[in-house]
Amino acid sequence: MSGLIRSGLIRSGLIRKELICRSEMRRERVRRQQQLNGLDYLEVGELSGDEPSLAGQRLLRVYFLGKAPVALTPANVKIEGGSRIRDINVVSVDVHTYRSVELDDYMLVSVDRAGDFSSYTLRVVERREDGQWQPHSAFDPRYDRLVFSFKADCPGDLDCLPAPPCPVEPVGEPDINYLAKDYGSFRQLILDRLALVMPQWRERHVPDIGIALAEVLAYAGDHLSYYQDAVATEAYLGTARKRISVRRHARLVDYPMHEGCNARTWVCVQTDTDLEQLDPGDMYFITGGALQGLGKVITEQDIASISPADYEVFEPMVDGSISIYRNHNKIRFYDWGDKECCLPKGAVRATLAGELAAGTAPAQPPCEADGEPDERQDADRPYPQDREQSPPDGLAAPAAEDPAVAPAPNPPPRLYLKPGDVLMFEEIVGPTTGMPGDADPKHRHAVRLSAVEAGIDPLNGCPVVHIEWGEADRLPFALCISSLGPPPDCEMINPVSIACGNVILVDHGRSRAEGLGSVPVDDTRACCKGEGVVGDTRLTAARYRPYLSRAPLTFSQPLAPALPAAQALDQDVRQALPQVALTSYLEQDVVFHWSVRRDLFASGPEDHHFVAEIDEDGRAHLRFGDDEAGEKPDAGMKFDSSYRVGNGVAGNVGAEAISHLVFRSLLSGVTLNARNPLPARGGTEAETLAEVKLFAPHTFRRDLQRAITAEDYAAIVAREFKHQVQRAAARLRWNGSWYEVLVAVDPYGSDEAGPELIAAVAAKLHRYRRIGHDLVVKSARKVPLDIEIRVCVLPNYLRGHVKAALLDLLSNRRLADGKLGFFHPDNLTFGEDIHLSRLVAVAQAVAGVQSVQVTKLQRQHQPPNQEIENGVLPLGPFEVARLDSDPSQPENGRLTLTVGGGR
Repeated sequence: MSGLIRSGLIRSGLIRKELICRSEMRRERVRRQQQLNGLDYLEVGELSGDEPSLAGQRLLRVYFLGKAPVALTPANVKIEGGSRIRDINVVSVDVHTYRSVELDDYMLVSVDRAGDFSSYTLRVVERREDGQWQPHSAFDPRYDRLVFSFKADCPGDLDCLPAPPCPVEPVGEPDINYLAKDYGSFRQLILDRLALVMPQWRERHVPDIGIALAEVLAYAGDHLSYYQDAVATEAYLGTARKRISVRRHARLVDYPMHEGCNARTWVCVQTDTDLEQLDPGDMYFITGGALQGLGKVITEQDIASISPADYEVFEPMVDGSISIYRNHNKIRFYDWGDKECCLPKGAVRATLAGELAAGTAPAQPPCEADGEPDERQDADRPYPQDREQSPPDGLAAPAAEDPAVAPAPNPPPRLYLKPGDVLMFEEIVGPTTGMPGDADPKHRHAVRLSAVEAGIDPLNGCPVVHIEWGEADRLPFALCISSLGPPPDCEMINPVSIACGNVILVDHGRSRAEGLGSVPVDDTRACCKGEGVVGDTRLTAARYRPYLSRAPLTFSQPLAPALPAAQALDQDVRQALPQVALTSYLEQDVVFHWSVRRDLFASGPEDHHFVAEIDEDGRAHLRFGDDEAGEKPDAGMKFDSSYRVGNGVAGNVGAEAISHLVFRSLLSGVTLNARNPLPARGGTEAETLAEVKLFAPHTFRRDLQRAITAEDYAAIVAREFKHQVQRAAARLRWNGSWYEVLVAVDPYGSDEAGPELIAAVAAKLHRYRRIGHDLVVKSARKVPLDIEIRVCVLPNYLRGHVKAALLDLLSNRRLADGKLGFFHPDNLTFGEDIHLSRLVAVAQAVAGVQSVQVTKLQRQHQPPNQEIENGVLPLGPFEVARLDSDPSQPENGRLTLTVGGGR
């Protein structure tokens, strides 16, 4: 049978308006017994297939509660009710039975016509002896009729869920006097009301119990009124006074209000014993201003009596264990037997004296050197105060005039270096005086090694270690290795600079642990499965907003892996996260670990995330999810917290301020010395509410999230790749079918952008591009130039010296002093015209130049276009000038320099 449509869930029991029950237990009892039966529900439709076909809505399929009780005729079925269409007659009744006891029997009732939209009642009746109709004796009185509608299959947009049969009676709300807003007005209002309802009570003295109760109620009303006003005040960014409220308002407009961040620095550790597998959680470093009389290595018991406000704590930022080695205290540079050496500014590689202690590196023979003891073995002082005058370790001593005199062997130091390690380059004595006090404190620089390779000097057999580091860590100054000392001795000063190997990145903040109690229970509800059967007890968690007792909470930006050492101390304050983690416990030792987030917008209903919000007193309040954005803690769940305290500019200590190493457990028999060659930096105070209210409303205008115009594409590249691309240009062009965005990038340090950089830029721009824009990323278009300059030199200057200086200034190289040549790739960018006056000014600045004349200024292999007459060589918006002046590659630009005069 098809075409039958369910007429809703209108049960027969619902017609007994005098009694409405949610659990109809009688229905099942009627179904199980055999004496009485009942009507369950009916469906309205039409017959099709093998059964006779009738007009729509004139067939009723009525189901029994179990098996059909007796044979029924059309006279036993009555259709009553209706609004416009009444007196509907039953044409036929056909009872269908099933052999299976699990299936209920039904009967097909056909009527002469369909009803209207009102409700009808189908009854099963029988005739009494007096000829009147009465309810059928074979049917239960509560289930002998059904209320239905012929139009149940008509489309509608209303919810089919029936209204509750027992609605809650509405409660009238009391009148509210909105003029009563403070304690005095509430007190007077209460007393006026009491005078109306209790005219016999006239006591107005303060000690009276009635007055006391009235004043207590007035105080409660005043408190609620203040709360009401506070809610309205905190509802808007312009009027909010609470820091947490301002933070949430700003977040809604994509302005991440920051709470400052902590400071970072590098610490060099010297030791007299190799120590491996040290637990970074068992140690931390402190400043030593108030720790006079204590050793360099102390325990927490030694500083228990000292106020924590008298020193600052720095903890290692290390994943895994820490290893420090004796030979890494002071690593010398290998100068290959030369003298007066230095590492130039911008250097990215060097050679160290020593043997690489790697698993694949073969053991090197001892390096013959002078019989002087190796200063690397001296761990009693940070650096040697007396300068040796013999060649450094790793260099062979001059051959003795007497062949019978043989130098004593001096084994090379073993170096445990690998890619990823950090070395601190430091000038330890003045290059002109040889005195430690004359060392330039600015000549200290940390580098992260990108390559480490063992080598050997074939001239004398000494093992060496070749190291390299990235362009981001290139030397910002020239580092002197050895120099000639002052008269009258005029002896060699070696070493002037060394490399420290035991370098640890630390940041400001002290670890704490604190219990946060349990989630309170708001309500306990026990559910009933049935009569006499109690179900599970449901515990509803109350509001749980714990806060950390100590402040200020540390905020720090997560450290990216393999970050260059030059960038490790820099932090984006708006990317800093609170340093706090939670652990929760339930019954049966069920443990959950909760991690902190800036917000819960992206958290799922099962994510164990929380937010730390700082109030105006500096306390951190912890906020959890609601089972939609983040999981909500269960009632009775116990929380423990581990967090760090220390933030802001208090951690920006100077160089050499960190001088003590604190161990949480006892470490004996080892001499250690800790110091920070570089000052700590990066500590920032929290953003003020005035700043947030000033900048937050306009953030969406500055924070570009979609690329619509060509300038938007270039701005996004400059923002996302600020350390790799010095400038980008973009242009929208029609390719015949749709728009295409051409993006050109000008990278730092090279003429052409590599395929990795182009692929990264294209992948990043894809999420910002406008729908309908194709994206093409290319390197900048280089334009080779052809320039000829004629220079006249003053009579008392050498032409060769002047020409060499001119070639350096007009080159594409990085000069010895760190400056860039005029045509260096980082000195020119898109659409930057070449002005004749700038060329003349650069050449005229060289000492000894009398006059300068530019005789040719044009694009290479193209005819001149009045560049000399106009004084400028124009370039397009996607073009970058190029002049390598390389004879082996003349297609990359040519510079012809004619120098006359001088001597």
